[in-house]
Amino acid sequence: MRSENDKAAIVTLFHGNYNFGGLLQAYALPVALEKYLGLPAEQIDYALCPAEAEEQTEKEPVSLLNRIYAFVWRISNCLEKRYFINRKRMFDEFIDDIPHSKETYRFDSISDVLNEYHIFICGGDQIWNDYQAIRWYRKEDSQVFTLQFVPEHIKKISYAPSMAVLELTDEFKAEFSTWINRLDAISIREKRSLHVLKQLTQKPITVVVDPVLLLREEDWLEVTRPAEKRQRYILCYLLGDRVEQRKAVRRFAKKTKRTIITFPHILENVVRKCDLFFGDVHDYTSGPREFLDLIRHADFVVTDSFHACVFSMIFNTPFAVFERNRTNEKGNMNSRIYDFLEEYHLERQLVTEIELEDMNDIPKVDFAYAHEHWQERRRESLAYLENALMIDRNGAEL
Repeated sequence: MRSENDKAAIVTLFHGNYNFGGLLQAYALPVALEKYLGLPAEQIDYALCPAEAEEQTEKEPVSLLNRIYAFVWRISNCLEKRYFINRKRMFDEFIDDIPHSKETYRFDSISDVLNEYHIFICGGDQIWNDYQAIRWYRKEDSQVFTLQFVPEHIKKISYAPSMAVLELTDEFKAEFSTWINRLDAISIREKRSLHVLKQLTQKPITVVVDPVLLLREEDWLEVTRPAEKRQRYILCYLLGDRVEQRKAVRRFAKKTKRTIITFPHILENVVRKCDLFFGDVHDYTSGPREFLDLIRHADFVVTDSFHACVFSMIFNTPFAVFERNRTNEKGNMNSRIYDFLEEYHLERQLVTEIELEDMNDIPKVDFAYAHEHWQERRRESLAYLENALMIDRNGAEL
């Protein structure tokens, strides 16, 4: 049985994660642990190891047309860069509201947290990655995200980690098996990961909900903050770079007479070409709170984001989801969306570009089963945490 003075540390992709879904799940887990299980918890501000530099390859000659396009792109970026600082400010404000460590830790200092916390949790988000398959991920990070720095006698579990790549190298399988077998309890987010992990451990594995689904709809309504928006709008949040998807959204919006609000994706302080000239309203000023408000009040959401799908369901907002990656691409991000849609009986929301263009109006979506199932799975997932962490709630309602 745990002590009343216990405090849990959570290790996930929190540090410098200016991603709506990433920060909302980072917010949800410590809040749910304290609100529903009475366990104080904080995110550990862990900074990933620096990525190895890529080998420089000889560049191919650039055509005159591409040079002109690149020039226009740079000029447009200069005009819009003034908005970047506003988005970062809103994210930083939300980060301050997430319970987290005062110090930033790195691989060589992560063991210092052992003096501050008594329970350790790794998850959620895509933290269980084969470091040989993902360029920005290092072996040291894999060790931290499986809690190898935590001694045997200290409680350590996983909660809803996700795997970006399910085809693992043999070398990583051997290491990863040793690492996860040190955990006292194992849970994952995607059912499709089960067959991979069952080859690596004999321990029971529980499939749990994403951290954002541990909170109730009313909890999220307290998080939202009104955003600037227009009447009759489609919210388009695409993390992939497929131009044909954007063209389909544009045609559908024109047919249904809706304004398109977008969140242009910023990589290294530069807006991607596919986002720069797409949409009627480019939102650079919303943080996670406003993001939730825009989903809640949208006529329709079009996305390839797992968390945008989940929050559309939470707020009963009709949505359509594209595949982010083509099915044969390495590092496919579609599996978590497939699992979610299948489990919540929302498979019809997965569409192609042609299917979206063929729609004549905003489709109605029946979320009745999804909400009923969500509450059942939410209780099961909180029960996993309760049992794994040996928490006695004395019959308090979840």
